[in-house]
Amino acid sequence: MLRLNFYKLTVLFVLMMIAVGISSAQATRAILTDTMDSGLGGGNAIEGMVLLPSGQRLSRRVRVRLSTMTRGDITSMTDDAGRFAFRGLVNGDYTVTIDGEKEFEAVSQTVTVMQFRGSPAQVYNVSIRLTLAKNEEQKTGVVNAELANVPPKAVELYNKALELSKERDHQGAIGQLELAIKEFPGFILGYNEIGYQYLLLNEYEKSAQAFQAALKIKPDAILPLTNYGIVLTCQNKFKEAEAELRKVIKLEEKSAVAHYYLAYSIANQSKFDEVQKKFLNNRFDEAEKEFLNAVKYGGDSMKEAHRYLAVIYSSKGDKKHQLAELETYLQLAPNAADAEQLRSLVKKLKEQ
Repeated sequence: MLRLNFYKLTVLFVLMMIAVGISSAQATRAILTDTMDSGLGGGNAIEGMVLLPSGQRLSRRVRVRLSTMTRGDITSMTDDAGRFAFRGLVNGDYTVTIDGEKEFEAVSQTVTVMQFRGSPAQVYNVSIRLTLAKNEEQKTGVVNAELANVPPKAVELYNKALELSKERDHQGAIGQLELAIKEFPGFILGYNEIGYQYLLLNEYEKSAQAFQAALKIKPDAILPLTNYGIVLTCQNKFKEAEAELRKVIKLEEKSAVAHYYLAYSIANQSKFDEVQKKFLNNRFDEAEKEFLNAVKYGGDSMKEAHRYLAVIYSSKGDKKHQLAELETYLQLAPNAADAEQLRSLVKKLKEQ
């Protein structure tokens, strides 16, 4: 599962929550991955990641449903990096479902949990790749256009790789993609997909190398360029990520995802003083601008930007805008896993 360094922004969010009387334990839960205890009494877990059709991490919260034979449905939310976890699972078959997102088709994945007597508890890692709704596919047609000049044999291997990926055979998918590239060395989408498959395996260096290979063929290819910037954030290489994401925005000003990750990369270059418990030399003004651009171009799909804007306004002592951003977020995500904690924060801010 993908792991990002949320430390710096989390520290400030914790301080913000403590300032209005919410415990640090509650505050930390507001940004870190939310975990749902199934209450079934087992020791196993399903951890997962939700990804966009392009292979990029989802940058907003969505509802995740776990269906069980013994308890029915258990509902949780991903965090703002598309991660989710269900714990306390006993042996049995479970179905993880993402639905209710108007721009995507509903998608489900079955996981069989099997812990033999005397063996340690198991953690089952899954990745769920969303698919555009049919009306959204008709609007874009980008992938089909980029496959237009690719030899049929390479396309066949590429499609086989996608099928293997759905079955979680990521190494098998990589093997098919490497064969596709031998058929057509200029296969940009093939390299991009290899980068995505390595991303699922948490092999960030190999992922970055694949995206770089695509960019050697076409330096201004938006998809691998954006993905490369995101991989750099996964590696905590925020300065390098900033440079790549600025290239994306120069080519495609209205890329909400690029603005969002650019803002995140900028904010994480701020310096936090552990002694004084405050940010020094912070770049939150720049990050604020980019988060606002993400909202401008992405609308409600960039709702997580409002959470970070609230953090930034808190650091400035701007409680009016902090409150406004928190209220906006709760309007867009009323059922967020930490909604009650955020509502408590809103109430306390109004009372001050």
